[in-house]
Amino acid sequence: MIAGMSQPRQPAALDKFFEWETQSWVEVVEDVTTNEKAYFMPLETLRAYFAADDCQNMNKILTEVFATRYPPIDAEFILREHVAVFAILLGIGQGRFIEDFARYEELSDRRLPFDETHPPVGFPTPDDDPTFIQRFCERQRMYCVPIFDAHMLHKHFGNARLLPITSKEPHGAGASDQFVVSIYGPHNRMVSQKQETVRS
Repeated sequence: MIAGMSQPRQPAALDKFFEWETQSWVEVVEDVTTNEKAYFMPLETLRAYFAADDCQNMNKILTEVFATRYPPIDAEFILREHVAVFAILLGIGQGRFIEDFARYEELSDRRLPFDETHPPVGFPTPDDDPTFIQRFCERQRMYCVPIFDAHMLHKHFGNARLLPITSKEPHGAGASDQFVVSIYGPHNRMVSQKQETVRS
């Protein structure tokens, strides 16, 4: 190396994560009544990233978030029930709060999405961040996309909820409120793999 030249800085673990995340989002229809698009992150894809190399990706991020080689929370513990919650906290710049969330089952991925007006028991309220819950709830929609299965005939999702619909086409001539939709493969469990093969 030439004297006086500094070595290029290696990308930090958080920078790498955010770069990977933007390349891994799935594009979906934001609202079937418009042509707007939105993005979501499949939880299995997210979990695989964090778990890679014996949780090294997660461990490096935790080391940066807590600014210590020995973070107060275990990567494997987060992987079990708080993967989406952790990604949301990282996205709003509050990753250190994963320690608070991990203490409560009510604050786990299974309980998402949270209601901003009625947050669950244990939801942190930092004095220095009055918009914490609002920003959390805005970002959570990217990680709360439901899996469609055969038992959802009468299931209703709120208007703010993203669905795993990757495309839509009007159904029939002049039909303005009926669409033929495509569903993101891993989130489509309405038809078994065997039936899908036969239909194809």
